[in-house]
Amino acid sequence: MKLEAVLWIVLLGSIATAIASPKYRKYCLIAAGIVMATIVAVVALTKRDEPVKSSLPAVPAQTPAPEASHADFEQLHIENLDKKDPEAKNRIALTEIRFDQIRPELGSDPGTIRLIRARLYNDSQRYALTDYAYYLAVQDCTASACTTVYDQRGQAAASVPPNQARDVVIAINDGYTRGVATFKILGTPKIELSATSTRAFVSPY
Repeated sequence: MKLEAVLWIVLLGSIATAIASPKYRKYCLIAAGIVMATIVAVVALTKRDEPVKSSLPAVPAQTPAPEASHADFEQLHIENLDKKDPEAKNRIALTEIRFDQIRPELGSDPGTIRLIRARLYNDSQRYALTDYAYYLAVQDCTASACTTVYDQRGQAAASVPPNQARDVVIAINDGYTRGVATFKILGTPKIELSATSTRAFVSPY
């Protein structure tokens, strides 16, 4: 039995005895006062030891996404280079850049895709490709139709001389959320990959 409960029983017993027995009323009232003071002290000490609860709702801690941070860094890097060489984004037309031999690399779970491999061709006759932005769409194809189940945009550095090609790897940025795959391929995967911007930075040296 908790101490507070015992004290309350003693307090009520003292008050009842004081009412029923005038002979011991004085002593019972003194005892009741002492017990009441003890109860107040115990309650005060208990409240003081309890942790203070905030009235504001708890905000879950968030871990910054490494892919988002990497994308922000790449964007800032490109913006700085554009200031130094404004013509870089005009030297190679989008029609001179193409992806071929696009193939997905499956993840550990059935129907999941971990990354995309492709060959990037630079058909420019004059300039080397140094950076590019892309749009990736993953489609799930069944006998009736193909449906886009995932897409992402990104930017990456490259080093593709004129009239040459290089193999590139594009990771699926959000492949899993809390250990569960964001999407799964139920039929046949179809990957669409296209360039959305190009850069051909020329070294000043």
